[in-house]
Amino acid sequence: MAVSAAQRRNIRYTTFALAGVIALMLGMFVRQFINPAQLDPAWLRTHNTVLFEAPRQIDAPRLIDQDARPFDGSAFTGKWSVVYFGFTYCPDVCPTTLTLLRQVEDGLKPAQGARRPVAFYLSSVDPARDTPAQLKPYVAHFSPNFSGLTGEFLDVHRFATQLNTPFRKSLLPDGGYTVDHGSNLALIDPRGQFAGFVTPPFDVAKITELLEVMRSRP
Repeated sequence: MAVSAAQRRNIRYTTFALAGVIALMLGMFVRQFINPAQLDPAWLRTHNTVLFEAPRQIDAPRLIDQDARPFDGSAFTGKWSVVYFGFTYCPDVCPTTLTLLRQVEDGLKPAQGARRPVAFYLSSVDPARDTPAQLKPYVAHFSPNFSGLTGEFLDVHRFATQLNTPFRKSLLPDGGYTVDHGSNLALIDPRGQFAGFVTPPFDVAKITELLEVMRSRP
């Protein structure tokens, strides 16, 4: 069947439009690696990421890690850190997220040259049950490189509040409890400042790409 002039014109317009969209997306992608200090807002949105115009100072946390060593945040210096708030008794969301972060860790390139290391933390929102002895085998199950953080309730709450992560205890019918909590991934820059966060739904490839860009920034 013959194609009319109008149909040919519509096909050309559609082809040009698709080419324009593809060129725009490629330009956004390339721009991050040519000039990573200037991250494109549209590119960040496609990666479910919010970066603050100026990173936020946070008070030194008064926590302990999975080895019961004091943690004051100095370990954040010199690397990018991803902090996820959860707890070891979490039935599904927390293990799913930590499994995803292990896949992100596996996909990152080795730290060398201008490419800074990336560290991953599970910061407990259930310090009453998440002792260092409970945290250590739990985080190690997902990755030997992951760190766990816990401490006194008020210190845990203060740290989570600074990183914009609310949480609260929720009673269960059987008399036990769970903990409802925010699911964002907090991003700590190499100066130990709160730089922004990644929101769900999480995608391994996008988070890996984001961290590769961030860790190479000046």
